[in-house]
Amino acid sequence: MKQINRKDFIIRSGLGVTGLILLPGIFKTQSIPKQNPDKGPPLEILLVKEFVGAAHKDMAKVKTLLEANPDLLNSVNNLGGWDWEDAVSAAGHVGYTELANFLLEKGARMTICVAAMLGKTDIVKSSIQSFPYMKDAVGPHKISLMRHAKAGGQNSLELLEYLKTLGLKE
Repeated sequence: MKQINRKDFIIRSGLGVTGLILLPGIFKTQSIPKQNPDKGPPLEILLVKEFVGAAHKDMAKVKTLLEANPDLLNSVNNLGGWDWEDAVSAAGHVGYTELANFLLEKGARMTICVAAMLGKTDIVKSSIQSFPYMKDAVGPHKISLMRHAKAGGQNSLELLEYLKTLGLKE
């Protein structure tokens, strides 16, 4: 073991003290950034629930709520247990094609499950070819890709046949 002389001790002690002085400043620069001042407050949970709930059956209510608060478009209702649902997904699993298309036109995020309900075979097929595990994708309430396609009715007949070739079931 090397013996430390007086000069080395003073230098190392000085560096240590300097480090202790600078340390709080380092932590301050790594703090969590403040919220964007242009953003408003988070949406009310009950409003999101009302909006997503309406997307299962009531286009007029969805339009009214969305007009009053455009931030609702991609809001997500957390139902617990990793069950998340947004309005376009709600319309998707109940087969509400008109509402799903309306929300997508407004900028809602497309999912493979919504594409399945809409009978978008090219989207679903290319997604599965690119990411094979997507054949097992589920939407809200763990509703399968096959059930979403069935909800699409006549629009999804071609897609249903493709999904059957993959061995998918409800």
